[in-house]
Amino acid sequence: MITAQPPHVLVIDDDAAVLELVVEALTTHGMKVHPFSEGEEAMKLLAEPMAPTFDLVLSDINMEGMDGFEVIHRVKGMKPNLPVVLMTGAASVEYTIRALRMGASNLFMKPLALRDLVKSVFHLVELHREFRLAQAGLKGLVGEQRSFSFRSDELDIPSLILHLTDRLVPLGFAQPANLDVIAMAYHEALVNALEHGNLELQSTLKGDLFAEEDPYTALRRERMRDEKFASRLVEVRTRVEGNRYEVEIQDQGNGFDVRKLDPRSASDLVRTCGRGLPLIQTVLDEVRFNDKGNQVRMVLIKK
Repeated sequence: MITAQPPHVLVIDDDAAVLELVVEALTTHGMKVHPFSEGEEAMKLLAEPMAPTFDLVLSDINMEGMDGFEVIHRVKGMKPNLPVVLMTGAASVEYTIRALRMGASNLFMKPLALRDLVKSVFHLVELHREFRLAQAGLKGLVGEQRSFSFRSDELDIPSLILHLTDRLVPLGFAQPANLDVIAMAYHEALVNALEHGNLELQSTLKGDLFAEEDPYTALRRERMRDEKFASRLVEVRTRVEGNRYEVEIQDQGNGFDVRKLDPRSASDLVRTCGRGLPLIQTVLDEVRFNDKGNQVRMVLIKK
């Protein structure tokens, strides 16, 4: 699931029980975890020249002394490309948007759904390691269109996200500090197309990391072997033109009633299940769906 070198993750939380739980979950999956109960000591390690090369920082927001927003500020000041994931027990829309705009790559609501937290950490680590290899040679690009088409059982979401984001920083549509959250929005859109669109899976089936069985994962695996679902296509088109970068994702599922889309709400943005659309709407400048609800067009506008 991850590259040859184990990821080094800095974890900060002043709640000892939560810290222990997160450390256990990440360590169980092969990560090198460096836990701290407060931010100042964690930042000292991050600034240490002989410290490991960190792949991600995971921090609580509400802490005595240095809070999570200050953690983002300090991390991005030292290492702009290092992803920061936040955890919180309470949030509002403004709270969440502030974190994303400061450069947070993701935000998880407590109590934590550890399965999704671990998956998000792996995804961001993989993504960031690839970003370091894919940023050269694009500054002269002024226009381009690309098209991709994948069967459900052949779609490699992390690799595709690299193609969707490799133009953004060189062309001025993103900064290193907010590239992660844009990538996460594309990731959510692709997961929606694959799992909720083509595979027709319901988020309510998801279990936690340490559950004896996870009905969502079991049904996903079953439908990936079923030709009816596995042969459905996810089609992706990108277009760079002037100050606009468009990504269009279409699945072959049943779609949904776009008239029932609710305005953004804090509970949707921070809820582990069903938060994809509000996150996409927060991060991208324009988001539009077709009438059937099985195609989304996402636009970034160069400021």
